[in-house]
Amino acid sequence: MVQSSLRVKPRIRIGKSGAREVRKEGNIPAILYGRGEDPVPLVVRPDELKRALSNSAGINTVLELEIDGSEPPEKRFSMVKEIQKDPIKNRVIHLDFLAIDMKKSIRVKVPVNTQGRSEGERRGGKLEQLMRTIDLECLPGDIPDSIEIDVSSLDIGGFVDVSGLSLGEGITPVRPGSEKVVQVVAQRAEEEVDEPEVEEEEQEPEAQE
Repeated sequence: MVQSSLRVKPRIRIGKSGAREVRKEGNIPAILYGRGEDPVPLVVRPDELKRALSNSAGINTVLELEIDGSEPPEKRFSMVKEIQKDPIKNRVIHLDFLAIDMKKSIRVKVPVNTQGRSEGERRGGKLEQLMRTIDLECLPGDIPDSIEIDVSSLDIGGFVDVSGLSLGEGITPVRPGSEKVVQVVAQRAEEEVDEPEVEEEEQEPEAQE
């Protein structure tokens, strides 16, 4: 687990017009919800968000939100649930934070990485990665940064399925255990089909009367 702090402010101006005003000031409108509590509108500074998520866990970082407005600031554990971006300017325009209980399991999407070069590739095969991410359920404190798969021993026809992943204690995959994550397949030889040459018949000129 990677944990980071993020200082935020309560958002007084709500609704679409309020969100636009927050963006005009160079900040990000956000909402904190979950755990059966009323949603809390927030204001986030872009530089603070970048700092908090600039680590190996990225969006799976457990955030300790420090909400200004009281002394000391109210603290709430959360994770980023959704990031909305401007498709043209590629800047964050809205954030959804999910309030979490550090003692209760949550579902997260974790990247899957491969390590090494498979035996099958050395013999002319091809490594196919069928899952780039995998959904897991675990306590917030047990969230792995990534799932690493050593593929060096896989020969042609070999594979690693969900049940074969090395997961820590208390981490449960959401996908069925029989689903393949990576596999090595034989390369199909490209058969070149020669088109038969068509001989053009010489046509005798028609006799002119």
